[in-house]
Amino acid sequence: MELKNYLNVLVKKWWIVLPAFLITLTASLVMVYTQTPLYSTTTTYVVAPSSAFGDLKSFANGLDMLGRRDEIATTFTEIAMSRSIKQQAMDSISLESGRNYAVSGKLRAGTNVIEFTVQGPDPVITRDLVNAIGATTEEYVQGSYEVFVLRPLDEATTPSSPVSPNKTLSLTLAAILGLVLGAGLAFLSAYFEASVSPITEVNIVDNKIGVYNKDYFLRRLSNEMVRAKRNRYPLSVALMHVVDNLGLMNGANSNEIRAKILHQIGVLTSQYLREEDIVAYLGDDTFALLLPDMTGENAKAVMEYMQTRVNMFSFQPITQNTKLNLKSIVGVAAYNHNGTSRDDFVAQANRALHLAEVNENGSVYLIANNHPADYPNV
Repeated sequence: MELKNYLNVLVKKWWIVLPAFLITLTASLVMVYTQTPLYSTTTTYVVAPSSAFGDLKSFANGLDMLGRRDEIATTFTEIAMSRSIKQQAMDSISLESGRNYAVSGKLRAGTNVIEFTVQGPDPVITRDLVNAIGATTEEYVQGSYEVFVLRPLDEATTPSSPVSPNKTLSLTLAAILGLVLGAGLAFLSAYFEASVSPITEVNIVDNKIGVYNKDYFLRRLSNEMVRAKRNRYPLSVALMHVVDNLGLMNGANSNEIRAKILHQIGVLTSQYLREEDIVAYLGDDTFALLLPDMTGENAKAVMEYMQTRVNMFSFQPITQNTKLNLKSIVGVAAYNHNGTSRDDFVAQANRALHLAEVNENGSVYLIANNHPADYPNV
């Protein structure tokens, strides 16, 4: 399941992955095809005792000395890589500058064979230079050492393909790097989106009252209406208007007093609702309650109990030693899956609230037939 989530992120963020892949691959293509190719070729020599050994015993001593071949090979390799030998070899093939040609040498493990290697931009010059270095080194050793000689084994040949850059390997690595980079950026983008989402969620709450705001209520109502219609589930909406008979919410410091009292009402109301129910503040001292999976009659019964609790509760305004009893007016509308739009449904709840307000006994008013209403929307 986790792998599927990762794949969904990559598909969703393809507009990040694809450019990162193409940019990386294009940069690698430009670098590979503009880079000067380098060719490498090798010639080999054998370190052997000199024919100057006059008897069998001396020859045996020479072979014994070859047991220290690492030291001997290192010496001959350093000779081959010296500036003097390289310059003589360049002169022999009429090469003016050897700055772009690198010389190296090594002893093959467990043998007396030395490899001389030259790497450079021209395959023919590379071949000629390494052969010239081998011949010059052989001549130098012959004139300087009586005990050992260098004997040619394999002459260098013209390389057919460059050793650098390796286009196949470079482009393959670039493609992998581009995909990894694109995926990393996609996951980073998804992470930042997830980090920002709690900030977005804060905006669905009325900060002063502490319950959901009108926009969130209407959005959730639309979703619940779709679900109720598809599954034939009951759905009810209740509107509760709070009346301050003493006028404290309209006097001095009214905004502060109103906010505190409405906050207390929101807390009180939430205590008597289910987890799936929604309480929102619509403004003008009016709360909306979204009651999924609840019939109109059940919603009316719940709101009658809620109305009783609100009417009996003594609210504490900001002023000290003052208790405030409020009156609540409640209208309920039930959804009957007959094609009513969201705005019509809210208008019916508004109409029920209006009818409850004009009803002198103050009881909860229920509209359950869902005929389009002409009462203004919220």
